[in-house]
Amino acid sequence: MQDEKNIPASLLILVALVQGLLLLLLHQAMEFKFWPHSEPAWLFSFYSMVFTGPIMLLLGLTQGKLLEFGKWVLPFTLLVGVLGFYVGSQATPLVYVRYESLLFAFVLTLGIAVFKALMYTQQFISGEPFNYSNLFRWSWRNFLTLALAMLFALCVWGVLMLWALLFKAIKINLFWDLFTEAWFYYPALALAHGFGVLMFRRLSHVIDIITRLQQALMKFLLVLLILVSILFLGGLLIAGLQPLWDSGGSYLILWMQALMLFFLNAVYQDDAAERPYHRWVHRFIYIGVALLPIYSAISLYGLMLRVDQYGWSVARCWGILIWLMLALFSLGYLWGIARYRDNWLQQLSRVNVTMGLVLLALMLLVNSPLLDFRKISVASQLQRLDSGRVKLEDFDLSYFRFHLARPGYLALQDIKEKYVESHPELVLRIDNLHRNYQDAKPDIDKQGLLAATTVVSGEVPDALTDQMLEDLRQNPWALRNIKKYYLLPMDVNDDGELEYFYVQEFHAYYEIQLYYFEDEKWMVQPYQGLYEKKEYPAFLDALKKAEYELREPKWRDIEIGGYRLRALDQ
Repeated sequence: MQDEKNIPASLLILVALVQGLLLLLLHQAMEFKFWPHSEPAWLFSFYSMVFTGPIMLLLGLTQGKLLEFGKWVLPFTLLVGVLGFYVGSQATPLVYVRYESLLFAFVLTLGIAVFKALMYTQQFISGEPFNYSNLFRWSWRNFLTLALAMLFALCVWGVLMLWALLFKAIKINLFWDLFTEAWFYYPALALAHGFGVLMFRRLSHVIDIITRLQQALMKFLLVLLILVSILFLGGLLIAGLQPLWDSGGSYLILWMQALMLFFLNAVYQDDAAERPYHRWVHRFIYIGVALLPIYSAISLYGLMLRVDQYGWSVARCWGILIWLMLALFSLGYLWGIARYRDNWLQQLSRVNVTMGLVLLALMLLVNSPLLDFRKISVASQLQRLDSGRVKLEDFDLSYFRFHLARPGYLALQDIKEKYVESHPELVLRIDNLHRNYQDAKPDIDKQGLLAATTVVSGEVPDALTDQMLEDLRQNPWALRNIKKYYLLPMDVNDDGELEYFYVQEFHAYYEIQLYYFEDEKWMVQPYQGLYEKKEYPAFLDALKKAEYELREPKWRDIEIGGYRLRALDQ
């Protein structure tokens, strides 16, 4: 390992300051609306580079290694910027695309990729043997150093806020106004973070002690997890797999596998000949590890069942990717156990070094057009729609709108164009999904409403259409979930004037109202809705044929003292 005390302090502080100033510049671009504030592709690209390059330099740069280290950091930072540009382009058009899940996945995968690239670069620059023990030490040093430095920066910010609030309490607002200005806190916190990294890198021996402490704690947890996994496998033999599928257990199995592999690699991180456990405990552990491919097979079967039933989604794509990584680790360990028995740990190091590079490549690919889960999900769901496996009225438009970013937006536009004539109500739903929710009312016009409404007979008065529009604008949720509108004129109260029986068909029920004209305007009288699905076909068939009867209640209402009483269950 390189001597972490041999650190260019002034250079690291300069890097931290430059990072803070660049973050301030991007913040001001959004605050004052100058380029690239409205272009998420450039924003994602710039932010990813501003975080990646300086973080790698802060954590990995050592004295005399600037050029050598820069030869690795600069190309990787540019690559991350290109990927950020692609991911950001999937958040357009910004008005119609929800990018929260897009941003979360990008930050998470980018963080993993940066840490993997950093530790491999540090190992390569050090000139020491490429083995898992050294890589593990680099990874924990980087992680704990960054985490503690961020904690230090937060503490500095807390002290500054206390300072400002104390003086604000005595009517001196100078420090509060100063410390809450973006031009102050971005450079200040970046410098605090830089000082924290410098300080904790010089205390690398303390970081190594913390790492050994967590190794000691995980020695017990690993044995417990192995015991749980073996007992659970026995439980599956008794209970069968169906209860597992009913409860979505495939993801629980993946979690169990991931924890077992994490604890395993945290405990067996040193020389392959070293034994942290007694021989029989060591054998008990590798028996549990040898069973991991069975769990991989079970979880794959469960995941593919879901894919066959519901098609690909972003979550299922991630499930398969995680399954693939865990299965490759498990099969690699099983090969080592079958080949070397008690000495299988020498295979563990080779598997981990190789799989670390595979994980790095996958974390970059999922942010590229080569492995875009959103496009995969769109293609799968549209194929199910075209093949008739899912009905148009049951098609999940909201998933496309809120979870599939630009590919989902483009797919919804194609659906609108394809079904605008045959299913105008679908256009209303899509338009309402894409409306600007800062507006008080959804954008819906009279022509669109009439196209989505089945008028069983007669014509609809213009004033009634206007009132229906106004009522729908007050209830945008109904627009998002509607399947069809029905309007049937009838003289309900036998006064010679037509009322309009109005039915809104939703996915799970029917909402029924009656429009009647009174005091020179159209009023609404709610009716009891239909909630039993078995009633739907007969009701809808009779409605379309205008087959109805008007019945007087068996028991008339009774009014006593201004209170009107109505008999129930007439």
